[in-house]
Amino acid sequence: MRNSRSSRLSPTSLQEAPAPSVPAGRGWMVFAGLAVAALLALAWFDGGEEPLRPIADDVALPEQTQ
Repeated sequence: MRNSRSSRLSPTSLQEAPAPSVPAGRGWMVFAGLAVAALLALAWFDGGEEPLRPIADDVALPEQTQ
């Protein structure tokens, strides 16, 4: 006897749907977002801060003649 169930249905009688995926046109957007996030994390970690140091130096001034 032939099976009357549709071949497109799974054993649980639910129709199988393809797995969701990132559209091909948005792959570069995901990559760019990850790159920006990595740069922001690096900037936050590094901070760009250096300890303060005095910048006072002796400066030779020309003599004034009157």
